[in-house]
Amino acid sequence: MNMKKIAIVAAIAALAFSINSNAQRFDYTRFGLTGGVTSSSSKIKDVTSKSISMYHAGLALEIPLGAGFAVQPELLYQVKGLSLDKMGDSSFKEVGDSFEAKVGFIELPVQIQWGPDLVAFRPYAFLEPFIGYQISSGGSEAASSLNKELQKVEYGMSLGAGIDIWQLQFSAKYFWNFGSVYKSDVGNTGSTIGGLFKDGNNFNGFAISVALFF
Repeated sequence: MNMKKIAIVAAIAALAFSINSNAQRFDYTRFGLTGGVTSSSSKIKDVTSKSISMYHAGLALEIPLGAGFAVQPELLYQVKGLSLDKMGDSSFKEVGDSFEAKVGFIELPVQIQWGPDLVAFRPYAFLEPFIGYQISSGGSEAASSLNKELQKVEYGMSLGAGIDIWQLQFSAKYFWNFGSVYKSDVGNTGSTIGGLFKDGNNFNGFAISVALFF
């Protein structure tokens, strides 16, 4: 057998091994590291707002269930925030010209995935309920005066899609926070902006993540 034939046989063997390895890749539980960018904002009547880009990082566990389904719980340090602009109206003189809040959560999202295993890769869609506990807060001076009124617990739902390629996973999602960011009695602090947050739709946004599995 000449060298050309040997090279062809070796290439075919390597391809067969790779296909077999890939075919089995989604049949076992995998542990990994994940992180990415989180962009969140607020929708409050009569107040101009903009998104604020923060980050998230943590651990992930992908558990195949068969028939294309998988569950992926994660434990994240998740930083969300919101920014309000153009607050020149006299009602907002107490907070100055801008308001920016940054809140860090220990968050537990659980992805419920479905997607076909296409041997070389696996695209999937997911639904993701999540719950988090606030452990840090910051932002502008105006926001710091209201940090003590932050709700400790957050919860919500995400919808997204992703793709598994070998040991890497890329995903994007949009998330909705349910409930109020601030406590129901925040108006008692005498802050106009606090009253707005109580009734606002806060910390909704999207996130892009990259995970490395082992």
